[in-house]
This record gives sequence, structure tokens and C-alpha cells, in this order.
Amino acid sequence: MIHKSICYIRFRYPRTGIPILGKPWSPPISGSTSNFSSQGTLKPVLSVDGSCSDVELSYDRDTGIVWQTRAGSESKSLLPRRIRPLYQTIIGIEIHAQLAIPTKLFSSAPTSSASVNLHVHPFDLAYPGTLPSLSYSAVRAAVLSASALNCTVHKTSRFERKHYFYPDLPHGYQITQQRWPLGSGGFVEFESWTSPQQMKQKHGEQSKGGADEKKRRRGNKTRDGVANSNSNQLQSDKEFDVRKQKQDSVRLRIERVQLEQDTGKTTTHSMTSNHTKIYTSHIDYNRAGCALIEIVSHPDLRSAHEAAGAVETIRRLLRHVRSCDGRMENGSLRCDLNVSIAPIFDFFEDTDTLDYDVLRYLTEMGCNRPALPRDTGHRVEVKNLNSLRQIIAATEYEALRQSASSLCNNPTGRETRTFIVKPVSSEYPLGGETFCIRSKGDAVDYRFMPEPDLPPLVLDGTTLGYDDQVSSLEDYIRDIMPESLNDAAARLSKVYNLNDEVIRVITGDPPAIALLDESVDIARKELSILMSNDDEKSPFDDKIDSIPTLAANWLCNDLFALVKKSALEGKDGTSGTNDDELSITLIHPISVEYSTVDGKRLGSLIAMLVHGSITTSMAKKILSIMYKDDIVSTPQEIAKVNKYHVISDTKALVELCKSVVFHPKNASQLEQYKLGGKNVWKIEKYFVGKVMEQSGGNAHPEKMKEALSLVLTRI
Repeated sequence: MIHKSICYIRFRYPRTGIPILGKPWSPPISGSTSNFSSQGTLKPVLSVDGSCSDVELSYDRDTGIVWQTRAGSESKSLLPRRIRPLYQTIIGIEIHAQLAIPTKLFSSAPTSSASVNLHVHPFDLAYPGTLPSLSYSAVRAAVLSASALNCTVHKTSRFERKHYFYPDLPHGYQITQQRWPLGSGGFVEFESWTSPQQMKQKHGEQSKGGADEKKRRRGNKTRDGVANSNSNQLQSDKEFDVRKQKQDSVRLRIERVQLEQDTGKTTTHSMTSNHTKIYTSHIDYNRAGCALIEIVSHPDLRSAHEAAGAVETIRRLLRHVRSCDGRMENGSLRCDLNVSIAPIFDFFEDTDTLDYDVLRYLTEMGCNRPALPRDTGHRVEVKNLNSLRQIIAATEYEALRQSASSLCNNPTGRETRTFIVKPVSSEYPLGGETFCIRSKGDAVDYRFMPEPDLPPLVLDGTTLGYDDQVSSLEDYIRDIMPESLNDAAARLSKVYNLNDEVIRVITGDPPAIALLDESVDIARKELSILMSNDDEKSPFDDKIDSIPTLAANWLCNDLFALVKKSALEGKDGTSGTNDDELSITLIHPISVEYSTVDGKRLGSLIAMLVHGSITTSMAKKILSIMYKDDIVSTPQEIAKVNKYHVISDTKALVELCKSVVFHPKNASQLEQYKLGGKNVWKIEKYFVGKVMEQSGGNAHPEKMKEALSLVLTRI
């Protein structure tokens, strides 16, 4: 099976080694006689000796290595054979996160969504005579964000003007903190990104791979018909994949965190008139002036999955401290990639097999994070990526594009590109392509100058709202910072004994952590009260121990499902079903912060379920009523009104079973049961259904079956 984390692009060059001018995925340069076909092949119209050979490039999203491989049509292997590694990707990220505050950075205009150009202020539109007024809420949120990223928060920082001209920037400059940032010298630690689908596929392949492995050792064919000649290559690939999985967590250094203004939003529309396509641009200034933090990293990343993992980790951290909602689909968090390539080694000969120990050594040498590898190419900036899928695709596209250009002796210069989303097809296997929007032949002169209308930003009691006499900036940060994500995950694992997948879901939504803690505490207290009133004493410790796991499962599955459904419901009552509809139909973020069921009511429901007062089906109905129809009543009150209660008394169940078994309507079934035979179990099943129907679904299933068996044995 070909790994989904690898994409293969084929291009051609002459056997003589003299390249044909031109580069994949880009229009041919002046004088070029090459064209890029829809099959992903660069076909020279004119070559030196009139002959060409196929060369295939592949990119490993896990290691960030661009490989030269054999063409799939010339190899019978399941995986195209890797001939030699050529380049290593070097990646840095810039994240623009919109702060979750009610007003804009330098004006009183609200930041909530509204009609086009409704939430604007004269200062946001650069009206003459207007002056900026700094939002202290934005400063506090920026301090939280910088602290979450382990940055040194500077007590004094400065604002400055960054000059450039664009229609969605009314002032002609952006107020930022490029040279005197609010925070610097931070870091985040994370694991390389893996999609849930890949995790499931990986576990599935591991479970069924044992038989194939034994056959390879014996030299037999596998179920896919691959002969033993390919077994060494497959075994080497497998061993190398295992080594990749055992890598330690990656540390990404954060260069700076700075406060700055956002720009307006430009939307381009096209229309056809007289067979001519006309483009018009519309600008919405509702976003202009909103408070942003820009998070700039060092070029420490080496692969597409590392880049996605870093962005996802930073997004989770910002959501955890409540400084940004992290909704990439709405533009609240956007990512710019800086991608370049560096040759891994030039001495490796073309061989049929690879020494993976040498490869691992060279890969680790090339992944020396603090320093750039030698001969690193010019970085290419890819702007405004708003999903992890786009980050991975844009990184892979640029790695292959820059590698092909370098092999054609036409290395990529400094430029800014954007990622254009396309339907996945043979022409666009990655679901899009990068497109050059401007070249950076020389260093861009933004003419930075100190902002004359704003004094230096001093983080003191006036700005942050603490008493300078009894507290310091360090004490303030320590007091306002919530429990870190790593500490929260460790606590949930140690105290509640939850599995990693449940912990990942709960820590992904910070309000869910507090809701779980409250629900577990309430459930334990109410279960103690319920069991103290029981005539029959049952094991108390076992039921208490089951509460955290049960509460976490109900939170992650049932409650989150209700929250998601309410967030996706449109005005017509319909709901979105795919990712493309999220930005259109999402009413509120998918977070338990917007749940109408709080921890107290969820805990009461869990206590009733553990006690045995209600069944699982009853609990689901009660939860739905609590969420949609009755947002005030307790689970006990709802259960009483709807007559949801479990009949567990043996005498009551025996009388209920007698009323059903000896009812005249069931006389024929009773006679058949008396006759016996091999179909007696069907009659018993029939009576079970009738008893449950008679009880309105309230009969305790196990105890009811015992009572029914007692009644039938007496006949």
C-alpha cells in the first residue's frame, strides 16, 4: 500500500545532465521550450541529444526529505523504490491570531460579526485628526499568549509604523512591534501531526500485518502478490517508518510575539462579459483595526507534518488561555509559511538499496535545529493558509517545486506566494498549487519608524489592572495563567485514569476541563446521597471509581454531539455536514462553553446512571431534554415528569411479568411455551419484549429477565 504521506511528481531532463530551462508548476520562463503536462511531467520539446529519461521526485511528509525514486511504471514494487535523498525542507512559521476581545486594538469599534462595513471607526478608516487609543484588554490577552508560549514578557515595548500600500490598509502603514516586541525568546514542544484517519489506518495495518511479515521471511508471496525480490526494500521502509515514529517531541523556538493591527478583508469576484472575464474586488473594513498577535518562529521545522503539528499546538495553547478562539476557517488564526530547501548530501551514489543507518545519521545531522544546514536556498513565503490541510499541501508543493527548479539549475529566488485551492485531481494531486504574487529581488524597505501617537507600552498596574505596591509583573502572570495543557493532561490521566484519546478531546476545549471536574465532583456527592437511602447496600467504591470515565465519555460523545449539532444548525433548521460548510453555517464555536448543560446537571445525570435509577437510553433522552427543551430543571425533575425510573424491585417485576404472561392476548404464546420444543427461546424473547413494553421501558433489564425466568419455571 502506498503511504498517504508521500506524493510523487515526475519530471524529465536530458540524459546528458544539461537541464532544459523551465520549472514544474510554473509558466515557462522566457526562452523556455518546456511545458508542464496535466500528468505532472515536465516534457522538453527540444533536448540536447534528443533523448530523455524519467526521474521521479517524492516528498516524505514525516521527515521532510525530497527523494529521487524510480518511476512506478518501471518497478514492480508496491512502493516506488527510493534511489537517493536530495533535499531537506527548512520551514519557519508566522501565525496571525486575532485576539478574542470585544473592541478593536486602537478604537472602540466592536469586533463581533456584522454586515459589511458596519463595525468601523473613523480611526480604522484613517480619517484625518483621529488618534489611536490602546485597548488594555488586548494587552492582557497578548501577555497571556506570550506567557503560554514560554516567552519572556518585556515590561516595556514600543509600537512602530510599518509602511506599505494596499487597498485594505487605509492608513498606508500598519502599527506593529517589529523591533520592540511584547514577548520574545519562547518555545513550544509538540509531536509531529498525525490525522485521526491515519492513526486508525496505522492500527489496522499493524493488526493485520503479522501474516504478511511471516510470508516475507519464508520467501513466499504476500496476499498482494509481491515476490521476495521486493521484501528487503519493504522491510527497510518499514524499519525506517518505525524509527520515525520513535522520534522525540520537537521543540520550536519562538523568536517574538508582537501586537499589531489587522487589515481589511478583500474579496475578489469574477464575471464573464462578452467572452471576457472581469474581476472586481470588494473590501470589508469590519476587520480593519482588530487586535492581532503575530507569532514568529525560528526556521526549526523540517517537514510538513511538523509544521502542521506546530500550528495545531499553538492553536490549542491560545484557545486554552482564552486569548483566541482559533477558528482557522473563519480567519481568526492564519498561518504564513517560510519554506526553503537544503541539499542533504551530494556524495550518495545511485544504488538499489539504502543503508538506513547512514540515512538516519545524515537526516539527524541535517535536522540540527538551532543552525541552518549549509547551502540552504532562498526562503519562499506562502501567505494566509487557513487549515492544516493547506499547510501540509503547500509545504509539499513548495518542496517539490523548489527541488525540481534546483535540479534544472534554476533555483527559486525570494518571493511571496499564495496557495490556491483546487479540486483534487491528476493535475492537482495535492488539492491546490502555490502562485507567485510578488518577487523579493531586494530586501523590502518598510520604512519602520516609531509610532508618534503612542507612548511606549509599559506593563504595570495601570495597564494590566493589578496593585503595583503588593504585586509584580511576574506575580500577575503567575496568578492569571491557567493550568497548562501538559499539566492538565497529566492530571486527567493520573487522577481520573482516562485514556489518551479522551484526554486529547477534553484538553482541546479548555472549558471542557472545568466542566468535567465539576461534573465528577457533583456526581460523587449525589451518588453518596442516593446510595445512603438504599435498602440494599451495593459496593460503593466500585461505583465511585467508575464516575470519571463515565462522565468523560458522556462529555466527549453525547454532550459534544449536541453542541456540534446546535452550532451547525442553520436558520432553516438544517445542519452542515462537511468542513466546507463550517464557515457558512457555524452559529457558534464547537465548545462546551456554549452548552446549555453545565457540570452540575451533567454530574447529577451521571450519579443517577451509576446508581441505577435510570438506564442509558433514559439518560440520553434526559440529556437531550436538558439541552434543548428544559435548560433549568434538574435531571431528577425531568425524570419524574416523564416517568423515567427503573423498576428494580424483585416483587414488582414478578407481578409485572405475571400480568404479561397470563394476559388473554398472550394465551397462544403461553400454550406454545408449555408444549416446549426448540423454539422455546423465541417465546421467551417475545415475553421479554412485551414486559418491557408494559413497563414503558422502565424495567431493569437483567432483573426483569430473572423475574420472567422465575415466573415461567413455575408454569
